[in-house]
Amino acid sequence: MKFLKQVPMFLSLMLLVSGAISGQDRVRAINASLSTDQSVARKTTDPTYIPSGSRVYVADINGLPGFENNLVAAFQKKRVNLIVVDDRSQADFEINGFADNQSAGWAKIIFGSGRPESEASIQMVNLRSGVVAFAVASYKVDSYNGNKSTAEHLAKNVRQKMERDDNRIK
Repeated sequence: MKFLKQVPMFLSLMLLVSGAISGQDRVRAINASLSTDQSVARKTTDPTYIPSGSRVYVADINGLPGFENNLVAAFQKKRVNLIVVDDRSQADFEINGFADNQSAGWAKIIFGSGRPESEASIQMVNLRSGVVAFAVASYKVDSYNGNKSTAEHLAKNVRQKMERDDNRIK
């Protein structure tokens, strides 16, 4: 007899719990669809957003011949998710900039480390809108590998900017 009194209470509790769970699922589904719609809208309207897998054309870097080769190699080493293209018309972004490398002078060789100084700056320009999506500069004093370490520093900053954009949109 005691068992029969508890059955209706158990059934009503089960109905209440199942109704709450299905209601939560509906809310999650609605929120998920809203968040993806908003992120897609934000991606398309923000001209500084650099999506993963974008096509990039690396123009000649002024001041230091061949630095663009170091930059492309650094993109691969630092695993920057960009596709480097050789034709500017196929690119979404263009990278241009300036680089310089100065050898150590006699005083630095005698009293210091004797290693060169290297500096570079790049801009990523969105070719569709003409907006500078990202700009970064690097100045390395006493760099062992000079141009290589400077290019890797720039590539790391581009990758971090892309990761910040993706996290901001999520």
